[in-house]
Amino acid sequence: MELHKLGDNREIRLKLTGITKRFLNVTANDGISLDVRRGEVLAILGENGAGKSTLMRIVSGMLVPDEGSIEVDGKAVRIRKPSDARRLGIGMVYQHFSLATTLTVAENLALSGIGSRGIFANLRKVEKRVREMSQAYQLDVDPKAIVGDLSVGGRQRVEIIKLLFQ
Repeated sequence: MELHKLGDNREIRLKLTGITKRFLNVTANDGISLDVRRGEVLAILGENGAGKSTLMRIVSGMLVPDEGSIEVDGKAVRIRKPSDARRLGIGMVYQHFSLATTLTVAENLALSGIGSRGIFANLRKVEKRVREMSQAYQLDVDPKAIVGDLSVGGRQRVEIIKLLFQ
């Protein structure tokens, strides 16, 4: 498993140009352009109804834009469904988590198919990978922690690790 290093590499990883999305007579996004560079953390702010979630749904493959283009690592791409986005290394942590609160972090990841062969998972391998990713990305996640005992921020970190594994 190769872990990505942020470093000083500032190339554009994701480029959105002229993204427009309409729902009947309502324009949710109107010509949005955005560059995201390797290692960059951005915040998209706006009032309710400003189109933030719509834009994120487009990038993650839940919606298809009516106009505009998307590039990943300098190549034009078409993101038509979430699996297209995942293949490109794009994932989304939603406000409502999809975690089993009575299971450990590692068990949740194993349920997601991480570290598994068929229906069987090697929990020790999953726990080891969680520790590696937690350290590499400074996420402070204990693979043996019960998800229901974690704070909201802790659960978000578990969802982030789940995305990084995929």
